Amino acid sequence: MAQGARGHVGEIAQRFYRHMFDAHPELLDGTFNHGNQARGEHQPALAGSVAAFAAALVRGPERVPENLLSRIAHKHASLGIRPDQYQVVHDNLIWAIVDVLGDARGVG
Repeated sequence: MAQGARGHVGEIAQRFYRHMFDAHPELLDGTFNHGNQARGEHQPALAGSVAAFAAALVRGPERVPENLLSRIAHKHASLGIRPDQYQVVHDNLIWAIVDVLGDARGVG
């Protein structure tokens, strides 16, 4: 992850969850633990995963970080995450990244 973006991962995670739950409050009913949300425990987990994934891609862009993806996939499967929920997460995570960092398309 670019140096400037790394310092914003926590803010991205906070905006992501707030935006997603505002648009999809049903995800708080059994999908995301209310206690973990109230204590802010999901935000650091998401931020750490995003940062680890980005760092792995920077270190070796030709390799997909299989171990990290496998751990995330197993955790999600154990929670009963449905395939349609991945699109919701994707859309809201990308929204949060752009909201915090701006739209970098066409830069460079």
